[in-house]
Amino acid sequence: MRVLFFSSIFPRSWNVTLGIYCQHVCRALVDLGHEVRVVSPKGWMEPRGRDPRPAHGLEGIPTEYPVYVYPPRILQSRYDRFMALSSHAAMKRVFDQFRPEAVLSYWAHPDGAVAARFARAAGIPSGVIVGGSDVLVLAREPGRRQRAVIDALHANSAVITVGRDLARAVRALGVPSHKVHVVYQGVDKALFAPGSAAEARKRLGIAPRGRMLVAVGSLLPVKGIDVLLDAVAALAKKRDVSLYLVGDGKSRPALERQAERLGLKDRVVHFAGKVDQRALPDWYRAADLTVLASRSEGVPNVLRESLACGTPFVATQVGGVAEIAEGTDCLLVPAENVPALTAAIERSLALLDQRRDDDGGASSPGLMTWEESTQQLVELLGQ
Repeated sequence: MRVLFFSSIFPRSWNVTLGIYCQHVCRALVDLGHEVRVVSPKGWMEPRGRDPRPAHGLEGIPTEYPVYVYPPRILQSRYDRFMALSSHAAMKRVFDQFRPEAVLSYWAHPDGAVAARFARAAGIPSGVIVGGSDVLVLAREPGRRQRAVIDALHANSAVITVGRDLARAVRALGVPSHKVHVVYQGVDKALFAPGSAAEARKRLGIAPRGRMLVAVGSLLPVKGIDVLLDAVAALAKKRDVSLYLVGDGKSRPALERQAERLGLKDRVVHFAGKVDQRALPDWYRAADLTVLASRSEGVPNVLRESLACGTPFVATQVGGVAEIAEGTDCLLVPAENVPALTAAIERSLALLDQRRDDDGGASSPGLMTWEESTQQLVELLGQ
């Protein structure tokens, strides 16, 4: 099948971690023998430097990055119109030369709306993968923006969610059940696999002492890192523990100040910054426990990656997190509850102490490869 992938959330040479999920899907499509072209509008406020690989994209996937012009922070319900106009020349070129048989997009609005518009004009099916916040946050905002998100979902031939919780949210917006499909994200099992914690800590330059926690993700308010820091402060009074925050974001300065006030910075809490995808497995292997303290989530793949590396997790019971925890002994707690999070981390570490690491780590039932996950997407597009 010839598939056109359309999304502004796709890796760039200056931001290779943006839309890593989308890159995995496109890479798996190619590995499965399908032809893929990518059109990824880049905002006019993004870096102005020329991407050195505009004709080939990342990992050799032909990619175009048309400049997407829009008025910042106003008329957001009409962003699909601005994106469609900005992307018209690139999309026309791809449709004329590549002649796709289906269009797949990521993010409901404006991306999914634009993809559906071009697909409908060409008389081919379109599928939109919802990311989580586009349905759980934007679609709940009253007014025109909410209507724009809902209209985008209805405009596509299929709406694909990465978990059952998101599927329920989509159906609650009035999208017919027959159009809503659950396709769980895949895991690169060749990359994310169990390994020696001691060797991983050695490669990362981490002292092999005490229990180690890791939190992987953007440092944003929704991720609840402030709550996690308070929990670690309470925990550090009782046992030798360290927390490594892998990721970056606008909340980092405030979180560093909080860690400083709590007397944790550089002693218990360490800010590792943004890490390349291929370096992530060592962080999971080095850790005794992955912690996710988010206030809101879709179905976070970081927890699947952690399980694939044999590391259990403690997480807040938000979004589709419970779906990942099914069949494991990983603990879930309410969001924004410091005592509950502290107790769950302490209990999980106590269980690890009892096992003395003899059980080979956490179980990981039902984890699919990216090829298995993407094959389901292809079958939906072909229906």
